[in-house]
Amino acid sequence: MQEHIVKSFDKEIKSLRDKITLMAKSCEDQINGATQAFVHMDAELAQNIIKGDSHINRFQREIEDNAVRFLAKRHPLAVDLRQILSAMKIASELERIGDYTANIAKRIANLSEKPLSDASDLIMKMAQTCKIMLHDAIDAFLSLNIKQAVAVWQKDDEIDGYFSEMMTMLQEQMQYETTAINDCTQLIFMGRCFERIGDHITNIAENIYYVVTGQNYIDQLEE
Repeated sequence: MQEHIVKSFDKEIKSLRDKITLMAKSCEDQINGATQAFVHMDAELAQNIIKGDSHINRFQREIEDNAVRFLAKRHPLAVDLRQILSAMKIASELERIGDYTANIAKRIANLSEKPLSDASDLIMKMAQTCKIMLHDAIDAFLSLNIKQAVAVWQKDDEIDGYFSEMMTMLQEQMQYETTAINDCTQLIFMGRCFERIGDHITNIAENIYYVVTGQNYIDQLEE
């Protein structure tokens, strides 16, 4: 009987982790789609990305419902409890990532023309870094690898650097080209969205650190 309970317990945790993986893959697809819509100025694809956000929202509701039922039924302790609570938090972070990709897609429709290459390159670099961070964060979650989680957390500095560089470039452009103010503003909003996506991925990394150690990564840095 005890073996049956343990197997059922493990199966439910695996199911929750699988749903997190699928949700993260949907977020990765949304980032890919948003960047492709940006590169090709594809309004139809941008609209599909906006609509796709509802799919990610459904994932979050399912994960939270499953986690709450698991907690009520199993009363897990220690690392198992942290895994369940972390799954709920990670689902929330992924839902916010989905929101930001939809916001990026909305900004594409407001661009009057394809942006200058320098600004486009920085947007693409931010998107690529976000995709790498998200992929590595979910790998770290599945393997409970805190070394990989910390590496994801540290990689966010790259996105911040790209965003800072882009802000400086576009602010200077707006001073000398008043006709470019609208497009520059849209790009700044897009860059800010990618910067926030990076922040939410670092939150996922912090949650992984907490699952394994029971401690807050930020607190460890401040000691």
